Amino acid sequence: MPMKQLPSKHKNTLIHVTAVPKIAIMKITKYLYKHHQMKFTLLSLGLLFSAFSHSAVTPWLDFTYQNGLVTVPVTVSGIESYAVLDTGASGNSINQSFIEANKLTYTHSGNMNIQGAFDVKRNKVYQKVPVSFFGIDTQLENIAEINLGGPEKSLLFGRGFFKLFNTQIDYPNRRIRLLTHDHLDLKKFENIGFKMQKGFDQPIVKVELEGESAWMLLDTGFSGGIIIERRFAKEFGWLDTENEQVDFAGVNSVESMEVVKAKEVKFGPYTLSNVKVAFPEKGSKVKVSSQYSHSSSHVKGAKVKGIIGYDVFKHFVMTMDLKNGNLHIGVPKES
Repeated sequence: MPMKQLPSKHKNTLIHVTAVPKIAIMKITKYLYKHHQMKFTLLSLGLLFSAFSHSAVTPWLDFTYQNGLVTVPVTVSGIESYAVLDTGASGNSINQSFIEANKLTYTHSGNMNIQGAFDVKRNKVYQKVPVSFFGIDTQLENIAEINLGGPEKSLLFGRGFFKLFNTQIDYPNRRIRLLTHDHLDLKKFENIGFKMQKGFDQPIVKVELEGESAWMLLDTGFSGGIIIERRFAKEFGWLDTENEQVDFAGVNSVESMEVVKAKEVKFGPYTLSNVKVAFPEKGSKVKVSSQYSHSSSHVKGAKVKGIIGYDVFKHFVMTMDLKNGNLHIGVPKES
């Protein structure tokens, strides 16, 4: 896929970071202990930071692609497996087939509605699931059961995980690392429109599709390029052409989509061509767009017109701050 760089006031290469005194690590550890959603113990967080001594940056960890999804090694209940990193998911989840294949039993505390890409399903919720990752030994609470495919994938880490740190994903070199918020003020480096969507708390990014600017959900758990609403596709004349039919699988269901190739997609300071864009078939009840509003106010949040995923991200180094809503897009520095 051809790619050209556009003018920018920032260097669009990988952001370089340096070590900081241990006092900064203690500050961020204290903050995380107070506010995290996965109920880590202070000792567990200490184990994480001691793994890369006196630095607020983890070493690079190699990840693997599984059907376009970023997966990192984890150990669940003593079993080595992989976790999917998914900014499109609000919480953490465990794979039903992983539980069944390994004959595991956990404390079932109730059920919750899980919003998939195309529908909502009521799933079981478990407590005290033993997990090890990035040097942490802990137990995850309130972890919902979903369908992640084969049993080699055990967990899905959602936005609760991403809000703990700045996350840097180097897609071309297949590696990932975490940085404390104290260490890197990403707002100084942001080079693309990005924020957490009002009312939904989802990471949304401004993308230019065929010259039309639109907010889209930034979804590391989506293995395709772009999905948009059918009525948005009409603006480009795509409903009047013969298009390829492709099935897309969410965590709860499978839906058929029409697929075209966009001539131009601008993503931050870069332009891509021939990006695959999917939209629901005629008569489909799939809802891709969203917009926050409240009956007591005429003020509305940003209207989200689509979802953007791996087929765009795969060219770049993305440094994300989902806690404060900042994003930098770059390319790996040439050796």
